[in-house]
Amino acid sequence: MTSDHILLAVLDELAEPARREQPDWADILRRAQVPARTALPRPRRRILLAAVLALLAAVAVGVGLAATGILQGPAAPAENDAALRRLMPPLGIGPATELASQGGRTLFGARTERGGYCFSATSQTDPEGEGGHCLSDGDAARLDRARVVAFALSGSSAAGYAPGAESVRITGAGLDVEILVSDNGWWVGEARLPSPPLLPEGVERATVVATARAEDGALVGRDSLLVVHRVGESTDAVYQVAFT
Repeated sequence: MTSDHILLAVLDELAEPARREQPDWADILRRAQVPARTALPRPRRRILLAAVLALLAAVAVGVGLAATGILQGPAAPAENDAALRRLMPPLGIGPATELASQGGRTLFGARTERGGYCFSATSQTDPEGEGGHCLSDGDAARLDRARVVAFALSGSSAAGYAPGAESVRITGAGLDVEILVSDNGWWVGEARLPSPPLLPEGVERATVVATARAEDGALVGRDSLLVVHRVGESTDAVYQVAFT
């Protein structure tokens, strides 16, 4: 039953005695010697109705808070919201929220109609955040459980969620970058691979990993960002980079 149905049911219940009895208020006032213009208080019903309205207001607030989930922050500017919605239209990407900013990059996130998540980040080469990343079902499930999740975006941006962490360190394939985590658990920064990526001699495949740590250095969690695969040797080598 919705809150509107609950309110209507309670109001009907409060109104029912009045519909049944239809008292003669003029006669009651005359016998009580109360001036006709004086309204008789109905404290019991008023208190009950006030309690019902307060309860419904609390329920509405609770639903509103629950709906925001981990995407807590101000609404994204119109141009960034529109850019993220255009990322993958078939997914039905909802309104975007601004999650974190650092080094000239701002991270935006939104839910999809099927319950997943999509993200974008602004950068010098992508000022509106038109290039982004939609999480796999597995990553979305981990995000719902408030686990550490990291992902790569356009313009060499990297971002993710690391609740309880102070910073995230990104390492692998020649990368070694540390990025601060916002109070809400979200982070965004630059993770630019060297060209070509640095893979040890004899190694054809490397994973770029984001490791989140608390203020005391304790491990909060880690997640992979990219996989770099080298095909061929020396100047003829071809590097393939894939999001994970």
